[in-house]
Amino acid sequence: MFGQKNNSLLKKQGKGAMKFLPIFAVAAVLCAAPVMAQQNADIDAVKKRAELNSAKADLEEARKKRDMAVAARWKDRETANQERELFNEKYQESKEKVDALMSERARLFEDVRVAREDLAQVKLQAEKARAEFLSLAAGPERLETLAKFQEQGVPFKMAERVEVQNKVKKEMGLYKDDPLRIAKSVIDAARAEMEFTRESKVEKAELVFGSSVAQGDRMRLGGLFALQMANVSDINGLHPSALMLPVAGEKKRSFTWQENLTPETKTEVAKVFANINDSAYVMVPVDVLLSTELSSELANHTETTWKDDARQFFKDGGILMYPIAALLVLGLLIFVWKFIWIFVVSFGGLSARRALKALEKGDVERARTQSAKAHGKVGKVLRTVLGKNYPGRASAEKALEELFSAEVPKIESGLTWISVFASTAPLMGLLGTVMGMIELFDVITMHGTSDPKLLAGGISIALVTTEAGLLVAIPLQLLHTFLINRADALRCRMEKAGLAVLNALWIKEK
Repeated sequence: MFGQKNNSLLKKQGKGAMKFLPIFAVAAVLCAAPVMAQQNADIDAVKKRAELNSAKADLEEARKKRDMAVAARWKDRETANQERELFNEKYQESKEKVDALMSERARLFEDVRVAREDLAQVKLQAEKARAEFLSLAAGPERLETLAKFQEQGVPFKMAERVEVQNKVKKEMGLYKDDPLRIAKSVIDAARAEMEFTRESKVEKAELVFGSSVAQGDRMRLGGLFALQMANVSDINGLHPSALMLPVAGEKKRSFTWQENLTPETKTEVAKVFANINDSAYVMVPVDVLLSTELSSELANHTETTWKDDARQFFKDGGILMYPIAALLVLGLLIFVWKFIWIFVVSFGGLSARRALKALEKGDVERARTQSAKAHGKVGKVLRTVLGKNYPGRASAEKALEELFSAEVPKIESGLTWISVFASTAPLMGLLGTVMGMIELFDVITMHGTSDPKLLAGGISIALVTTEAGLLVAIPLQLLHTFLINRADALRCRMEKAGLAVLNALWIKEK
């Protein structure tokens, strides 16, 4: 009962209290808030203290580990220091040994250097002694003079002479250690060559002239000259003959038989062979000491006509000779045409002279009659003034000016072309000379300057065009001057006739 009463009371109270419940709740919260905050703070402080204690424990553990590591490191460092001291001791010992070895090495190097210097000195002395010994033995260069004379002399006994020199060269290679033997062989070869150059030999032999062979006589004067003559004679009573004369080659001088001799030279050769047995000395038909082609040109001299010389001159000039010749032909054609034309128009006939004489006498009517029959440019001037009745002198002078302005260019036409041709011809010749000199320099580049005739001949041919240009220019210039003078004379005659008729007419009127 009591319980029920209490429950009902509580219910009643509860209902009454429910009204104040929010207020109580707020008050309770407000009262409990500081307490809860304090409790939370205490809890956090406990946690932080626990964490701090744990961190201290960890720090202590870390300190112990650090101390143990430091102790171990000091122990390792002490061990390393001991090992380093031991290594330094061994290094010092090794360094001392190396220094000792280096000193020994330097001493040995010095000994080797001294030994090498001594060895080089010994070798130098040995080479010097060997060179002095071998210098006593002649080398192949000792035979160069003989070989050069052999190549440039007359080609006789070539097999025997070459065999002697080859034998000497062979001994030079086999007996280098015997200079005396080599020297004897060289002297013997030189003596044989000197004997060949000194002897004068006359013999009967089979002689070759072109493609034919004939019996005849041959004479050799050492290594400088030879001549031969066949026994049979040709239709002119002359014996085929030949002279062995020097000619210039590309690199050296060589001797060849020159058969194209003049009749006088063939006669001299016959006299030589005819006097060999009867006279103490004979006179050969050519100077055997002439250099290169001088004697050859003497032997090969042939008679040529002016046509042959002109043809060869034109051929030597090359391709530019054609335009130079064309300039000459054109210039001469223009000159002939202009000369004939001026000559024709300059001739006025007797009528013109009679008209001028009539004007001098004052007979104008007779002058008009004669001017109608006059020819040429002078007659044309007379007809221009006398053929019309002009009101005054000014009108007549104007008519004459028109006539002169039309006729004077005709008179001077074509003359300029002759002057142009005369001026162009030397330039064409100079161009040909330049082209020839360029070709000559190309030849010099290929063959050198050892042959003076090659250079002189090339320069001579190069100058042919310049000569041809001047040969064309000089006469054309003279002909041009001649025509200019003729044209000026004609113009003066025309002016004189015009002034004469003007003065005759208008002076009379006054």
